[in-house]
Amino acid sequence: MNITSDEISGKESKGTPKQRGNRTTRVPEILEVAIHVFASEGNTGFTQRRVAADAGVRLSTLQHYFGSRESLLQSTIEEMGKRYIGRFQLLADDARQSPEARLETLLDETFAALTGPDNVVSPFALEVWCLAEHQPSIRDLMVKVSGEFQVIFSKLVAEINPALAPDECRLRGALIYSHWQGLIVFLRRSGRNAPDPVAFRTATKVVWKALSNAS
Repeated sequence: MNITSDEISGKESKGTPKQRGNRTTRVPEILEVAIHVFASEGNTGFTQRRVAADAGVRLSTLQHYFGSRESLLQSTIEEMGKRYIGRFQLLADDARQSPEARLETLLDETFAALTGPDNVVSPFALEVWCLAEHQPSIRDLMVKVSGEFQVIFSKLVAEINPALAPDECRLRGALIYSHWQGLIVFLRRSGRNAPDPVAFRTATKVVWKALSNAS
């Protein structure tokens, strides 16, 4: 599952020819490419020249929009976080489903992203978390992103189990989110030790349901 900025904003990109020549169209295109470069090449391979080449723009054009590698990297990480927070928020707020069904949908989306052939989430997240250990600006950004994800899960817990106190909802939302982060690492690194994905997803739903419903 690859989420694009057009999908988040509701724009239909399929069949629409790309327009070049202005910030509105070029910046999203550059960031889309930058996300994939960062996920595939890691921090050491992430350069303005590589992103410009893959995006089909001149290096000077990219530098016009992003004056430094650090600026491009920061914007790339911000875009990835905004994209998945937006997607999760949309699913979590879907009034057509019960809160329990919405929580399961979030898990289904997670497994689809982490086990799919075009998975960019895992390598991207692992690289960002490593950077956050040494770069304060990235660390601060990750704290912000983490807080927003925890709010999404905490609100769902509150809807599923309205008898819980707000602090307890926040605690359980944090527990679910920490488990969600663990899935990113485990499914990426477990290799042949990984359990059957269908059975593992079913068992994870049981865990998330228990965390949400327990008194």
